[in-house]
Amino acid sequence: MTTASEPAASILSVPPELIHHILASCSPTDIATFSKVCRISYDLVYSGDQFLWRELFLQHYDDPRKAILTLAIDEAAFSAESFNWKNELQRRTEAEIIVRQTPHDRRRALEILISATIQALPASRNLEEQERPSYNLQWLDRVLRETHILSQIVPQNDSEMIQLYSRLRAYISLTHDPSTNEESRQAVAARRIESRCFVYDIRNYKHITYWGPFLTNGSVNWQHIEHLANVVLTNLRELPGLWAATVPPLGLENTRAFSAPGPYSDTDWAGVEGTWRRYVCFMDYRDLFTFNYSNVAHGPRNPEFFRDSRFREATRLIEIKLQLVTQSQLRFHDPAPDSENLKTRYPTLFFCGTSRGISGNEAKIEGNVSIGIDGTVRWTFVSAYGAVHHSSTLWCSKGVQLGGIASAAGIVGSWSTSMHEQGDPVGPFWLWKVPHAHSGPLMDFT
Repeated sequence: MTTASEPAASILSVPPELIHHILASCSPTDIATFSKVCRISYDLVYSGDQFLWRELFLQHYDDPRKAILTLAIDEAAFSAESFNWKNELQRRTEAEIIVRQTPHDRRRALEILISATIQALPASRNLEEQERPSYNLQWLDRVLRETHILSQIVPQNDSEMIQLYSRLRAYISLTHDPSTNEESRQAVAARRIESRCFVYDIRNYKHITYWGPFLTNGSVNWQHIEHLANVVLTNLRELPGLWAATVPPLGLENTRAFSAPGPYSDTDWAGVEGTWRRYVCFMDYRDLFTFNYSNVAHGPRNPEFFRDSRFREATRLIEIKLQLVTQSQLRFHDPAPDSENLKTRYPTLFFCGTSRGISGNEAKIEGNVSIGIDGTVRWTFVSAYGAVHHSSTLWCSKGVQLGGIASAAGIVGSWSTSMHEQGDPVGPFWLWKVPHAHSGPLMDFT
């Protein structure tokens, strides 16, 4: 017990190193409050080295130094030596406050949320090492669920915001929309119609967008990717039996780098070699033509077309087996040249293989995996049935890996013919890797 002549014990009399250790176990908001007590407490928080901020950051988020090796480009802008622990912690705290409390600066907040997925802890490539979940993705999943920010309407004239919202929606892939009540079922049904209108609008596939889900500058068109994913997943939700249970690995955890089944090697950085499953969806060509060019259902391209109860969309589950080859071994796939200005640690990979459906008909596949100008992993491949010659119909697919390199979530994209002639059929696909001994059935709904 102290007397009037004895000063009360104060935490500020404790050595600074010990105070830092104590503060490292507190929340960022508690530390902000502590810093306002007096000048000494302010200096303890904001002066000195990065020790406190590093320890505090690692209490809540993944160690970004472990994600460096999974970053495809722009290494100079992000390295272990240059990472500013205080600034990044403040940025993420600010982003959460923005999405919870204010409609202002949403663009900046969404960019920070997306950066947290890019810096997420990669999955372990050592099978004997116990897997740890990603703190980044747990935090992001909680923020998105609690704020419902992704359900908000985005102005159609704000293309940048549309891309940011769509990227996050593509990453969560309807896992926040379980359709367990009538309101959510109606919301998903409306989104399905919107996505079908976008995916099956032939005008969205043209030379200036590289005949796939890309923008004219070569970056990924995340709005297109979101709609492609929605079409596949909503189709699976309404199909009976094994269909609804046979889905690609979904959710933010499955966007982590190297979360797909291995093995991996320095030469196969994308985990190409092995067994894959692929969903392909398509409209009857007569329906596709009618939707795009006729006046049926107050068309062309009227959403009412997809509200007709008689409309049916085909869905097919295919097995694919791939192996790496050299570019000189490709026989019918002519890959586009890499960008000369792109600095990436991952060279383009080339592969060949086979594709087999429930009917047993086997197609030959050739393609490549490369890094896009925005650091995303791109897959391009061509498939052909029977003997390949100059008049063969080749089917071309272009997709984007959801999340990091070799993510379990796989690749979402679009397919069409390799000739890309006006009126050619188009549709969505979803490709994901399975264990080599995977024995799940192949299926066909037409």
